[in-house]
Amino acid sequence: MIEIIPYTAEQKDKWNDFVKNADNSNFLFDRNFMEYHSDRFTDGSVLLLDENVVCGVFPANKKGNNIYSHQGLTYGGLILNERKNVRKMINYFYALGSYFHSQGIEEIYYKPIPNYISKTVNDLEHFIFAELKAEVVKVDTSFVVDLKQELKFQERRRRSVKKGEKVNTCVEIDNNFEKFWNSVLIPNLRDKFGTKPVHSLEEINLLHSRFPTQLLQANAYVNDEIAAGVTLMDFEGTIHCQYISSTDHGRDCGAIDFLFNNLINLYQPSKKYFSLGTANNEGNDINFGLTEWKEGWGGKIHGHFYYKFKTENSSNLVRFIQ
Repeated sequence: MIEIIPYTAEQKDKWNDFVKNADNSNFLFDRNFMEYHSDRFTDGSVLLLDENVVCGVFPANKKGNNIYSHQGLTYGGLILNERKNVRKMINYFYALGSYFHSQGIEEIYYKPIPNYISKTVNDLEHFIFAELKAEVVKVDTSFVVDLKQELKFQERRRRSVKKGEKVNTCVEIDNNFEKFWNSVLIPNLRDKFGTKPVHSLEEINLLHSRFPTQLLQANAYVNDEIAAGVTLMDFEGTIHCQYISSTDHGRDCGAIDFLFNNLINLYQPSKKYFSLGTANNEGNDINFGLTEWKEGWGGKIHGHFYYKFKTENSSNLVRFIQ
């Protein structure tokens, strides 16, 4: 019998110890990462226990009568120490849905971890969602370069890289978030989209101080002036690009493409995937200019599914449980 208990601050060490070694975990689920913006969310996280031993955690927040795979994280879902046993997986979902139903929660919004990020394949979840009569709320298009295949860059990208070489572009993983945020990212988002980064400069510096080898900043410089940059997350077998931005000059002189050419080649020997992120705007819209650029690096789409299901439908799983 799986027992569900709500997360409390007293369980922080127990939670963090578990996520360090879980099958489909990474540093985003460490409470030291999750809680940098705890003032914005009402935490709804729970732990799963099997004979009083933690066998899973569910990072989540509560909003109204619904529970969300934490809205402060790109993805989440059930973090488990073992995902190979089909019956156990179904039991975990049954226990999770039944628990929240008993707490008056009507729906769970669930964001599975993409396979290119997870240590193990998560596709069994999609079968379970069908049994739960889950609804697909959104599908993001994540562009991922398979670094174990021959790299084939678009001719347009190769020409742009040569332009970057001619102006002596210099690439450094210098973790200079301040230059990138203040001189490139914030002005770009403000002037072109009327938005700002999800993370403030203070927040990203705080997170880097807590995860100095997993949250990185790579910048491209032309004549000692920053021209482009990308914020990187190191997920063991995958390098993921969180923020990508360039000055107008950085685009015109090829610095942004020079930067990505260098990074993809740098990580090819040690990583399996290089994730360029999505090309989606808000909702289910898509930016075709961005898709063309990411496809130019050999990025192939991995669907990132967002589900919701009614907690009362957890009873649909009973027939699989013995």
